[in-house]
Amino acid sequence: MHRWLLLSYPPDYRHKRGAEILETVHDIAPTSRGPRVAANLVRHGLRARLGRPASRTVVVWASIFTVACGLFAASFGTWLTWLGSRPLDHNELAAAVSQLYPDKQVSHIDKDDPPSVFIIYGSPLSWSSVSDLLLGDGGEYSLAGLGASFEQLPADSRPLVLAELRQRLQAAGWDYTEPTYSNAYDCIPDDPRCDPASIPSNITLSAQRGDNILEVHINDDNTTPKMDFAMTRSTPWSAYPAGVVAFVLGTLSGWCLFGWTSRRTEGDHPLAQGLAKFLYGFAMFLWWAPILLSAPQMLSHHLSEPHLRWHPLWEWLGQPAMSLPFLLGCLMLTLALGLAPLPYRQPADQTLAPG
Repeated sequence: MHRWLLLSYPPDYRHKRGAEILETVHDIAPTSRGPRVAANLVRHGLRARLGRPASRTVVVWASIFTVACGLFAASFGTWLTWLGSRPLDHNELAAAVSQLYPDKQVSHIDKDDPPSVFIIYGSPLSWSSVSDLLLGDGGEYSLAGLGASFEQLPADSRPLVLAELRQRLQAAGWDYTEPTYSNAYDCIPDDPRCDPASIPSNITLSAQRGDNILEVHINDDNTTPKMDFAMTRSTPWSAYPAGVVAFVLGTLSGWCLFGWTSRRTEGDHPLAQGLAKFLYGFAMFLWWAPILLSAPQMLSHHLSEPHLRWHPLWEWLGQPAMSLPFLLGCLMLTLALGLAPLPYRQPADQTLAPG
């Protein structure tokens, strides 16, 4: 097993000192201490990949990069599983609405199935929508859905409509959340005619049955009160293991890539080292600023109202709304990688074997 754990060391170091490390490990590792020694071996191997034994911050910078790589890889892995989810069917929405309200006439229902799992402005992502994606409208890229509605609500019956909706959902086998309320409209600032206490409330209730999620909106604007339905798919179960596996692979790949670049720029001219550090720092700012802005907002949003399906991971990372900074960060990292000289010039002998 210890021979396989030597893969955590960089190839040149492993070829030069691998036999010595194994001999040392076998001498100091009784069976009862095997796991501890194995962990120590991997820890020193991963540290050796970074080079720069005198540096106290290289591990921090490597961790910042590798965690970001893991998060982006996990979001990509979950996105791939979403692409394999079951397509929406307008017949399912029609059946659900007619089962809930067989006594009501639907005034509108989508007759066409969505063209893809995710859409931007109603169309699948394509080269023609790249400008929208990169130049401020990336937030429009979202999960496709189907809609239906009918106008049937008297203006003073919101509690009764909500109670009846809950009963019908329960009878039809839907599991539903607590309702959320929002103002039907906002007051104009400094308008004395507007009384916030008199603003009618819109009500939203989410329900799930199988892999279908149904959002019901009871809208009231004092002119055309109506009920809207929106059907989407729940998160595929495969998204969770795919995200975990992709995160692990992303972090390991990021660590190895950072270490490869770090070792090969260690003996460079100070000017080249300074440029590489600047490019890396700028790239990490472009990657992490959207994450640090979006993640707290997403957490607050999820804690403030119930969700049967959490927003996908990439939205927590500020993507694709802030895809332009992400791509610019990738460009900066590519330039930094270009500064890594070949062949590799090891600056000095260093020992990072487990002790």
